[in-house]
Amino acid sequence: MEGKLDLVQVHKKLAEAQFFLGKMTEQERRAFVDREPFDYYLSGFLSATRTVDYRLRHEQSPIYPIWRKVWDAALSSSDNVLMKFMVDDRNIEVHESGSSRSVGQEDIKIGVGGSYSDESGTLEVSGSPSVLLGVDTAAVIHKPTYIFTIDGTERKATEACAEYLALLKRMVEKFEETATEACAEYLALLYRMMKKIKRDRPRLNAC
Repeated sequence: MEGKLDLVQVHKKLAEAQFFLGKMTEQERRAFVDREPFDYYLSGFLSATRTVDYRLRHEQSPIYPIWRKVWDAALSSSDNVLMKFMVDDRNIEVHESGSSRSVGQEDIKIGVGGSYSDESGTLEVSGSPSVLLGVDTAAVIHKPTYIFTIDGTERKATEACAEYLALLKRMVEKFEETATEACAEYLALLYRMMKKIKRDRPRLNAC
């Protein structure tokens, strides 16, 4: 393999994931909607992002597997946690009961004379003000929120997905910059050295 890598299908999957992320972001802004469309888009996102790795392993099999081990070893612990969570969540989505995302709610209070509007509809509140009746006459909109719990911390699903997609894009970009058949042997050596350093570190700390 010489010159620029042919990763057209990989970039297509990244674009597909970006499309589904955009749809999720649009959906979470809407208060008057069913929750199911968000799950449809999330399923598409998880499938597209997982396929990025599958395609690289299939199309770049002489280089990518060992390159990926070196890449993973250099990631921060938080990035590794996010990568593993997303892969696991895709497996749960496909093979078990669906994504682990949970649904909460954001309460939006609209006083008399006020209104709320988004792409899904408009609510206008009329009646007597609370101060005249002595009771709260405001309307409350229960807007759904979509949450992942990652390593014990709750995060907006769209924010976690956006961070994961950005990480995959950086990975593919770096792979295009550095991966050649000539460097495969070097990568294998580097990976063995990194494993040895990790294995020897407890003994060195004990000295």
